[in-house]
This record gives sequence, structure tokens and C-alpha cells, in this order.
Amino acid sequence: MATANHRHPLLSLPSELLKEIATYLPALTLVDLSATCRTLRVHATDDTIWQTLVQQNLPAIKRLTSPYPRSSFRELYGAHHPNWFITKNKIWFADSGSLGKLLVARYNSSSEVIEAYNVTARAEDSTINDWSSNPAITIRAFSPQVQLDLNSTMFRLGPYAHANASQRGSSESPLFSRLQREVTISIHEVSNDQKLFHTFSLARPLDLTLASLGTFVWPPRIMPALERSRVNSMQVFQGNDLQPARLSEMSTGTFRIREWKEFAHLKFSQGGSPRIAETIRTYGTLKECAYTPTPSKPWQGIWVGDYSEHGCEFLLVTQPDEAEALQLPRDATQSADYQNYGLVYSDTYPHLNISPFFIVTPNPFTASGSADTRVESSSATHTGRIEAIKLTGDIYVPPGEYSFIVPDIGPGGLIGIADEDPFKGSRVMRSVAQIAGEDFHGNRFVSTQLIMISHDRLAHYWEPFGHISYYQRIDIDALIRGD
Repeated sequence: MATANHRHPLLSLPSELLKEIATYLPALTLVDLSATCRTLRVHATDDTIWQTLVQQNLPAIKRLTSPYPRSSFRELYGAHHPNWFITKNKIWFADSGSLGKLLVARYNSSSEVIEAYNVTARAEDSTINDWSSNPAITIRAFSPQVQLDLNSTMFRLGPYAHANASQRGSSESPLFSRLQREVTISIHEVSNDQKLFHTFSLARPLDLTLASLGTFVWPPRIMPALERSRVNSMQVFQGNDLQPARLSEMSTGTFRIREWKEFAHLKFSQGGSPRIAETIRTYGTLKECAYTPTPSKPWQGIWVGDYSEHGCEFLLVTQPDEAEALQLPRDATQSADYQNYGLVYSDTYPHLNISPFFIVTPNPFTASGSADTRVESSSATHTGRIEAIKLTGDIYVPPGEYSFIVPDIGPGGLIGIADEDPFKGSRVMRSVAQIAGEDFHGNRFVSTQLIMISHDRLAHYWEPFGHISYYQRIDIDALIRGD
């Protein structure tokens, strides 16, 4: 029996200090701590600490004041463990073909589920007008209405989702982990004979140092992702090397959704139905620092752009640090390097020239003031580059590919300050945009000009096509809150 002389020195600390220490511990460490002794259990089970742990996974909503319908925040945390990473990361995008999907995840306290919805955008006004300053150029109006499609829940995960799930297609072996179970998230009765099934499963992250460049991963390597996972599997993602057997093997930056159909008239002799048109989509998320604007990176964010007949598409606009920036595609840097092809911007219009990658058209923007004045007043505080990467796509340029790049947002990339309405006073930057044929065939970069109207709105002059389109920042947190 332990005596006072054999007490651990930790227990000699004041109670207030022990509680303060407990606030810095992760959830699983608190669970371990609660099993050591009665004194530490009191602090490890303090519900104000667990309330904070829950709230850390709900970054966009007001602080929960009640764990209802659970009796404590500790119980609430455990009910949805280990799926809190879905709400913590907020945004998820899929490798679903050329169009893709952008999801926003949130916790619904009234129904006690983690749920995810498609983000949709619709252009209220898409009027096309000739630009008064240059009638050869058209401008397409853009006032997008961005919202969650609340009529179609992508998935809902209830409490103890993995405990209530089962292994796909068979009874579990003794070595099968609860984390490897697939959670049924929806069963739609398409007709009397046909049903559509969806399941959710956790994934394992892929160590890119052990993967070849030919390994297909999601998110793609050009995206500043939290983690990446494989997107193809000979074992349809059932192997232990692709599914986590323990928490240390679980990805908090990817997950998978499996979809298939079953027909009532098709049955195996031993029972059950064959799975028809089975597909598996991998969802990924981003490093929050890659889309969070800062004073030195004010254009970072999630944006929606006008892609003409393709409709609205969502993009990540990021400003990578020099140390983290990837090498740009060769034709992207060459297309942006106008001087290499003898193209010099003057204070009026540049000379026409033809490069191996694009046909350069006259600069429609009249420069304001001398070149030195423009650079000093408009570019002195801006450095680095801007990358816009598609989160959703179209039949030409799919998700996970560059949409446009501004290689230099400093003095070297500045064309001038626009004098023409409706862009008067905006900085106009040299940029390139990626175009392609169907299914991304023949992709290449062409010369464009990015008009930096504000930190929340951009315009893009597509030189080869003679039109100007817009991009607008969207507020992800407002979508989660339902503002």
C-alpha cells in the first residue's frame, strides 16, 4: 500500500496547476491519465477541458454551451471519435472525374451528427457586354450565389459510427480493426428493383518518399495538402496497407466514399447481391495556412470563378512561401516571361509578337504614370507568386490542376495601373492560364493578365479569347454557420 512518502512528485503540485497542465494534453493522453489515480482522474475528466477539445474541432461555430443529448462533453467527444477531423478541416474535395465535388463539413448538434454538403454556386447575372474602353473585348458580369445544397446531404456520421459498422461482405476476423469498418451512410431506393448504397471509410496517409512519381495520389502533389492517399487499389481499398489498423496509422487529411448499385433480381446462389458500377472516391483537404489570408498573403482563400459555358468553379488561391513553392511547369514560366520573346510593355500598347506558346494581343490597359511610380506605389509591399488550383473542374481542365498563375506579384510582374472603368486604379499583373482540349488533352499555358481589383475580387483578361471574367472570394465559415 502506497504511503505519503511514496507519492509521485506530480501529485504534490497545487490542484490549480495540475488542472492547467491537463488543459495542454490531447484527448487520448487524458484518457490514459484518468486511469492512473483518483487525484489525476478528477482533472483528466474535468468537463471544461473536454468542452475545449470539442470546440477545437468546430472552428467556425460559436462555442457549444451544452453537450446535449450527451451527459458531458467528454462523452460527446468520445461518441464521435475519431471522426472529429472531418469538421476540424471544414473543406473537402474529391477525385470524382472532371467535375469534382467541394464539400463543407459541420457538426449538427440538434441531430448529433457530423454532416457534409455540396457547395454550389450559381451566377445570378451572366450578361455579356462589349467593354466601352475596347469594344473588341467582352466582359461577363458575375454575381455568384454560393450556398450549401441542404436538400442533398453527402453523408451523415452519427455517434459511435465505427462501433456500429461492420466489415465489408463478411464477418470480422479477430485481427480486424474497428477503424477498418465501412460505415453505411445512405441507402437510396432508386426503384422497386434497384438500390444505391454509399459507405464511408477511413484511409491511411501515403508517405510520398516511398512512392514513385507515377503513383496516383489525392490530393495531387501540386496542392498544399495536409496528407495524401492512394486513389487506386488492386484490393479495392481493403488491404491493411491501405486502411488504418490503429489510430497512429489513420489519415486526418483524407477519407473515402464507396458507391454501388444492387438489383433485387440479381442474387448469388449463396445469398447476397452483386455490386454493380462500384466506384470509390477519395476526399482530401488542405493545410489551413494555405487558404487563410494574412497581411502578407491577402489573396489566399477559397474562390469561385466564372468559366463561361462551364459555369462556376471553385479554386484554391494560395501564395506559397519561397521555401515551399514547387517548380512551375516550364511553359508556364516561359509564357509569363514576355521579355524573352521581345515583348515590351510601354505606357500605351505593347508591340505585337508571337511566341511558341501563344499569340499576344495588344494590351487593353492604359498605364497610369511612369513605370517607376507605378512600381513604387503599387508593388513595393508585394512579393512572391499567386497560384490558383482548381478544386472543381470541367471537361477540359479537371480538379487538382492549375487554373492560372501569377509568377511574380512584385515589380517584375506589374504591367501597370488600369485607368479604364470598371477597373480604374487596379493593379494589372502578368499571368498565365491553363487551357486544354477535352479530357485535358494538349494542355498548355497561355498569356493572360490578372486585374487585382481587391483582396476579395479579381478579374482575368484572357488574351487569346478576348474576354474578361471574374473571380470572387467565398466565406467558408459563413457557409458552416448558415449566415
